[in-house]
Amino acid sequence: MTLDCAIPGMSGSDKSDIGVWIVVLNWKNGPDTLECLESIISSNDPCVAGVVVCDNASGDGSDVLIRNWFSNSGFCFSEAKWSDGEFLSVGAGNCEATDSSIEFALVHTGANLGFAGGNNVGIRYVQHSKAFDYLFLLNNDALLAPGAVSGMVGRFAEGEQTGMCGCTVIYHHTPSQVQAYGGASFAPWLGRAVHIGAHLPVSAPRDAAGVEARLDYILGAALMISRPCLEQIGLMEESYFLYFEEVDWATRAARAGFSFGYAPDAVVYHKEGGTIGSSSKKGARSLLSEHYLVRSRLRFTQKFYPWHLPGVIVFTIVQGARAVVGGDVSRFLVRMRAMFGLPFKA
Repeated sequence: MTLDCAIPGMSGSDKSDIGVWIVVLNWKNGPDTLECLESIISSNDPCVAGVVVCDNASGDGSDVLIRNWFSNSGFCFSEAKWSDGEFLSVGAGNCEATDSSIEFALVHTGANLGFAGGNNVGIRYVQHSKAFDYLFLLNNDALLAPGAVSGMVGRFAEGEQTGMCGCTVIYHHTPSQVQAYGGASFAPWLGRAVHIGAHLPVSAPRDAAGVEARLDYILGAALMISRPCLEQIGLMEESYFLYFEEVDWATRAARAGFSFGYAPDAVVYHKEGGTIGSSSKKGARSLLSEHYLVRSRLRFTQKFYPWHLPGVIVFTIVQGARAVVGGDVSRFLVRMRAMFGLPFKA
């Protein structure tokens, strides 16, 4: 496939060689996934080579909904199932000639593998069968604005050591407000992250260099990674199931010598936490989401910053005590169970 991916600063011979594959993970949220796909098509970005949608064994008919959307829209698509470490073709798909230069694939992961596990299946699929320069993980509850993919690719072109790149993520429900400039700063002594630019007005000036100086990881809702970075650090860590996967990935990238980029004019609108209630607002997070947040925070700290583990435990206990003071005893109990490695119980 030849793409007309015109990036400033690249020579003419390089422009047509750029290929970005987008990985979208679905779990029990077919309508949002279709809206995400519509936004990718509407963006008409020449750098997008393909999109792979991974269904994490939703069991609610999401896969049928997505398959029908591909068929009814007339796009060329293939369908496969991940089973015992290999991809098995499912049916013939549909590859009639269309005006779209984008390839599509629907991949059944076979189980609810979590955020990292589900996305890793999509990454493996692209690595196994497609040519690509960059992979873009895009949440299924996110909408792509025109020029976002090209803008992020352009940022990679500015620095050879850039391994991951983020964009301006805006709250879908309040489009005048920023969720994050690319990603977050992370305090390992607390195991706590703060989104850069959170809640600033969209009209506020964006200092890309200033943001990059503070970036410790890229927001997983819209994360682009270069092929050299991916090949050196490998796939995302799947043991977390939810939360801290992108922090783990970024920490490994930074320790391997890669830097993080921010494309300020590349925009994604994020509905945030549409699948299991994983909102950044404390009171809005589901108890299940709370369980995984505490569990993953402790696992990450033990892996990368074991000397900070006592402080992180104290911080977790203090957060639990605040929940009790606020009258949310259930949240306190969920946090304590997670801290002691006990299974989730509402």
